[in-house]
Amino acid sequence: GAALGLQPDATMGKRKKAKAPPKKARPKVAQVFDCPFCGKTQCCSVKMNYENKIGTILCDACSAKYDAQIDRLNDPIDVYAEWIDMCETVNLEGAGGSSGVRRARDDEDEDEDEDYD
Repeated sequence: GAALGLQPDATMGKRKKAKAPPKKARPKVAQVFDCPFCGKTQCCSVKMNYENKIGTILCDACSAKYDAQIDRLNDPIDVYAEWIDMCETVNLEGAGGSSGVRRARDDEDEDEDEDYD
């Protein structure tokens, strides 16, 4: 080995320990949200009560409140998303959804079918 100019050294032949991969930083999930009712930004806070399995959103500005069933896998964003979905569902039903149109058509049919003696 000396003819080639290699110096024997203590770490030769030993495998270096691989460094542990860096911990992945969890994406920051919002804890404060915009209110779908009064439109103010960053005014709805979520309280996660895992013992009672209830997540509660409360708007500081207009006092709008929403409760959702949660489990330990839920994040505040999940409660907020469910609230927004619920708002959209209510808005669609209230804005003359298919149920409203169907009711109007049924009323017309009843008028034609009824006989007045």
